[in-house]
Amino acid sequence: MDLKKLRYFIAVAEELHFNRAASKLNMTQPPLTQQIQSLEEELGVKLLERTKRQVRLTAAGAVFLDESRRMVSQLEQAVMRTKRASQGKIGHLSIAFVDSAVGGMLVNVIKGFRERFPEVELSLSSQFKRIITSVS
Repeated sequence: MDLKKLRYFIAVAEELHFNRAASKLNMTQPPLTQQIQSLEEELGVKLLERTKRQVRLTAAGAVFLDESRRMVSQLEQAVMRTKRASQGKIGHLSIAFVDSAVGGMLVNVIKGFRERFPEVELSLSSQFKRIITSVS
């Protein structure tokens, strides 16, 4: 099963009309119908009730629509977060400092960093405290 089939199914399920869904997807109706039939065969369930006059979701189709929307949304979020991580906009940054740096400069740098990168988790540790801890 691939993402395209999920997107196709979502479009048909939302439109409840193959031609409108195909138009929304910038494709023709026959390949869309084939993809939906292929999806139903792959799942082994009927997702849509079709007549010449209307298309309706089956009970299984309604469940699959909810799950498909959730999966597509999660994948889109994963892609977005991955891109943000590669740009350094999310993640984790550890900063070690000496106590003398606690003055205004470090505070201002950290404040500016948090404003610019609110999704990056910061861990601050004093090197002086680490030295004392490791000697004890």
